[in-house]
Amino acid sequence: MAIRAIAWRLPIYALLIAAFVPAKTYLGGLVNLQGLVLLGFYLLGMVGAIFTAFLINRLAFSGPRSRFLLEMPPYRLPQLRSVAVKLLGRVKIFMKRAGTIIFAVALVIWALASFPRVTLDGGVSDAPPIADSYLGRMSRTVEPVFAPLGWDWKVTAAVIASFPAREVVIAVLGTLYAVEDADAGGEQRLIDRIRDARHLDGTLVFTLPMVIGLMVFYALCLQCISTLAVIRRETNSWRWPLASWLYMTGLGYAGAFLCFHFGSSLFG
Repeated sequence: MAIRAIAWRLPIYALLIAAFVPAKTYLGGLVNLQGLVLLGFYLLGMVGAIFTAFLINRLAFSGPRSRFLLEMPPYRLPQLRSVAVKLLGRVKIFMKRAGTIIFAVALVIWALASFPRVTLDGGVSDAPPIADSYLGRMSRTVEPVFAPLGWDWKVTAAVIASFPAREVVIAVLGTLYAVEDADAGGEQRLIDRIRDARHLDGTLVFTLPMVIGLMVFYALCLQCISTLAVIRRETNSWRWPLASWLYMTGLGYAGAFLCFHFGSSLFG
């Protein structure tokens, strides 16, 4: 479950690293800076999981240790057929999620960004400016909560929309930054747009400290409905899923806050 949760973060990592981390290589091209950054955030997620397990073990399950022993099966080299079957199963699961959750969330975000319709001269109905849409109004309402992280209302909208499943964040950002421009499209166009995104005062939204903080937030927070459902099923209680979500989201928020403010003071 932990490894699968880490994998769902890959789209946002890939987008932000490609946009803001230089494609430098070292040791004759053997080491890539972008790859090192990606590895670092994966390790951060693993360290966070280990620390959380240690904390829960100390606080929630303190007491006499169980004497239960479980014999581990012998390890053998995997068969190619078994690996292929497992890989095909994981591909089917992802495609199912991509065709349901990602599509559904993208459709909802598009609808929220396209309504309420406005009447132009001549009685023609058209989509409102993105800031005046339902999505814009909702995001601007909660924007002050995330403003200390350096986020504007568009980043806030994308993060909130990705809470059910974080892999939808790219589709949401694409909708937000392309909805007013019909010719916008492609990952490079999205990268160009987020690089140029600015706050109302003219300052850049996606600064390096903010980007690092955003990736730290995604590395630590819990944004996966399926994970929460498994916790609910295994514990037969909503207390543990709620506590897990609050703890990990709070941890991600604190990490993003420290990265943004420390980085901003360090880099001026």
